[in-house]
Amino acid sequence: MDTREVIGERGESIFRVLITRKHPSRGYLFDHPRFLGEKKRAIDFYVELFHDESLIPFFFVQVKSTSQGYTQSDRRLKVKVTDSDMKRLAAYPAPTYVIGIDEQAEQGYILSANGESSTGFSSLCTDYPLIPDVLALLWDEVKAYWTSPHQATFRSIFCDPKWRK
Repeated sequence: MDTREVIGERGESIFRVLITRKHPSRGYLFDHPRFLGEKKRAIDFYVELFHDESLIPFFFVQVKSTSQGYTQSDRRLKVKVTDSDMKRLAAYPAPTYVIGIDEQAEQGYILSANGESSTGFSSLCTDYPLIPDVLALLWDEVKAYWTSPHQATFRSIFCDPKWRK
């Protein structure tokens, strides 16, 4: 196994740990993520929310891991996502996200891939770390998507500030 594969597998494991953290007041928010990476191009995980049985909200994730750290000027995580992956992720009729994992620090960051931008990137904004309060916002966003009659106009709060107009 080469170093890139090790970093990628560690990143997937770190994502599993981070996404299943317990929120201090809301408890566990997400059921264990199901790995799809070898079956689906661009999508690595299917994640369900803990929710009542009448509706099981879910979202898709692509995990990108790095041991390269951050950019100097604006502290963006050095991970790459291609234009074609962003377009493919945005084409799914469900909430989709890119998770950047800093493999050395075991930190993760979330970014929407719901069509706010169809261009790839070479570094991911770190405005939304996978900490309990951000995970609660993610749970709220995904639940709102599945319970709202306006799914077609869905825009995530987890957007790169560069995309905002």
